[in-house]
Amino acid sequence: MKKIQPDFGKLLKELRKKKKLTLNHLAELSGLSPSYLSRVERGERSISNVRLLKKLAPHLGLTFEEIMASAGFISWDTKKREENYYQDAPDHWKEIIKDPELDKAIKEIASLTSDEKEGLLLYLQAIKLKRNREKNKK
Repeated sequence: MKKIQPDFGKLLKELRKKKKLTLNHLAELSGLSPSYLSRVERGERSISNVRLLKKLAPHLGLTFEEIMASAGFISWDTKKREENYYQDAPDHWKEIIKDPELDKAIKEIASLTSDEKEGLLLYLQAIKLKRNREKNKK
């Protein structure tokens, strides 16, 4: 397994604070212990298991690929190659990727439960229906 980047603990702490999460809250969200996360942040411990990174990523506002690259499991060159995938993406996905607000929303949606995602979809459909009704009245 690839050795974790030495600055990953600092990055973890910065991202956690940026999201206004305490160690205990991040630990609760990710299913990891607060003492383990504290030791990672201080550089006393590394994360050698990619499943742990996957648990942390959505709560820090990162994609799995971003946290993998930040932790040194994949290179940024690999990430850049993966980004080329989006060149073949449908146009509506390209628009989402380009719009920072939509990209941010997608990252937030990623951490929702299936029921929450279904509720969000219903809400969006209701907005669209209401807009179409208002449009047809004019």
